[in-house]
Amino acid sequence: MEIRPVGTADRDGWRSLWNSYCADQGVGLSEQATETIWRRIEHPDDPTNALIAVGPTGAALGLINFIVHPYTWSDRLLCFLVDLYVDDSRRRQGIGQAMIAHLAAYGSRQGWLRIYWNTDRSNARARAFADSIARLSPYLSYHLDL
Repeated sequence: MEIRPVGTADRDGWRSLWNSYCADQGVGLSEQATETIWRRIEHPDDPTNALIAVGPTGAALGLINFIVHPYTWSDRLLCFLVDLYVDDSRRRQGIGQAMIAHLAAYGSRQGWLRIYWNTDRSNARARAFADSIARLSPYLSYHLDL
């Protein structure tokens, strides 16, 4: 398996995983929204980034979308891991953990302070996974929709 930043050649693999992830989450995004996200990922000056895991045959196995941003309590950047998805047929093979380890190693080299993410309270499998590699934040997450 290879884990790397997505490139133009990964567009179809990323989109396939992205569409599966959105369906898995019960989210129906427009084609325009998906295209906008992809353009953000491809644009070098945008803080939106993505990693892709590919198998030996080049098949897309998993994705991570993340945003690197400033933090007012430090001079170091934070990484918000927005999306983590592993193809259903490839789960429980260590791909998600390897992808987060890859992101953490990259972030460490870049001098980030931390990586953080949200997990649905009702998703026991995702919470058990997160508990095995990170500590639970003491903060609650609130949303103000605009």
